Amino acid sequence: MTGLASLSFSGDRMCVSGQIDFASVIPLELEGEAWLRREAPDACVVDMGDVRQCNSAGAALLLSWLRTAGAVGKTLRIENMPENLLAQVHLADLEDVLPAAT
Repeated sequence: MTGLASLSFSGDRMCVSGQIDFASVIPLELEGEAWLRREAPDACVVDMGDVRQCNSAGAALLLSWLRTAGAVGKTLRIENMPENLLAQVHLADLEDVLPAAT
């Protein structure tokens, strides 16, 4: 991991912390995808409550994880999406694709 961001896993939760940007997104994507494919239960949660900063790479990351979850027959709920990411999702009209539970 780059030191800018990290993932931790507990039960049905994948918790993201730190700074999601273009430097951290690929390692996060790969680690999260591996968890989704191998260990995640059928219904799981991405908790973004400990994300300090997030640029548009965060939206791409979530879209990738949603695609992976769907490909392996799992559902993924997003919680505690940072405000700036919510604004980007709204601006891009992606609310139906990236629904965020608060």
